[in-house]
Amino acid sequence: MVPRKLILVFGLVICLTTVSKGQSVEIPQTVRKGVIYKKERSFIAAIQTNGYYFGYSLGKIDKYYLTKYLYFDLGHLKDNRESKINQSYSTNGVLSNYIYAKQNDLWNLRAGRGFLRYFSEKTRRKGVAVGLRCEGGLLLGVLKPYYLQVRDKVDNYYAINEIRYSSDNADVFLDKSRIIGASSFGRGLTELRVVPGGFARIGLSLDSGAFEKMVRSINTGLSLDIYSSRVPILAASKNRFLFVNFFLNVQFGKRH
Repeated sequence: MVPRKLILVFGLVICLTTVSKGQSVEIPQTVRKGVIYKKERSFIAAIQTNGYYFGYSLGKIDKYYLTKYLYFDLGHLKDNRESKINQSYSTNGVLSNYIYAKQNDLWNLRAGRGFLRYFSEKTRRKGVAVGLRCEGGLLLGVLKPYYLQVRDKVDNYYAINEIRYSSDNADVFLDKSRIIGASSFGRGLTELRVVPGGFARIGLSLDSGAFEKMVRSINTGLSLDIYSSRVPILAASKNRFLFVNFFLNVQFGKRH
């Protein structure tokens, strides 16, 4: 009788142990198990220290914690020395502001590759996954001439002319007493020129939907734009070929 009871007790202990182990396996604490997403597409809207950009990312999810992606964006970059002048008068009743000594507007087209590596796991119902995002590639700087409306005296009458900066008209272009304001954005679109270069970004990613179908993240960090030559943004200052900015962007999209 005793051996039989011992066998029953021993068998019951083994069954309870097996069930408890099975239950611990069947109830995961994170959502990384069973992830079936292989790709993601997302849009990006960002501000940076001196400018902004809008982008698109097409990613491949290699592992639940690692995504590699192609990246594209279009943005506007300013020089941090730019100074906006607020006019106190106007010829047509509308105040027309302008940026003093601005020679060109700089727009950037960027294309490159990047990766996102998560270092923490978000719980199923709440929490935020933290990751490192790095990207870089080629950029094409597009320069659009910045035109000003200025007053010129002709035969005792004042005429309004639109001019862009050159060494020949520097005295007029930089004379605040003769500047009425900036010309319309469309002025100069037929006179574009390009400056090639490269870019790199590194930042921290906070993603509330890291292992879910919807992409919802905030990214912040440091960006670097470097050009093959100095970029003539301002007429009265020594221009740069290297621009460093802090950025903050929001990213949203889908995984499938």
